[in-house]
Amino acid sequence: PFQAFTHASYFTLRSGGKTWITFLFDSVFVWAIVVPFAFCLSRFTTLGIVVVYLLVQATEVIKCIIGFFMVRSGVWLQNMVEEM
Repeated sequence: PFQAFTHASYFTLRSGGKTWITFLFDSVFVWAIVVPFAFCLSRFTTLGIVVVYLLVQATEVIKCIIGFFMVRSGVWLQNMVEEM
């Protein structure tokens, strides 16, 4: 459910013309948060692989929260028609 909500959120942002935000929302989040978190858990803890996997997947909750507030704020809305 978390990944479904995240994908729906950033597809909504992208459909509103905010492609840069979706890039940050998806790719940069993985390289700035998920990969370092996984590295730290694997190198500096004695947790098993299953626990590390579950904790890394739990970072999806952060993306859900960010996506929720971005969609709710209306930042993705753009007026495509000029008023005369």
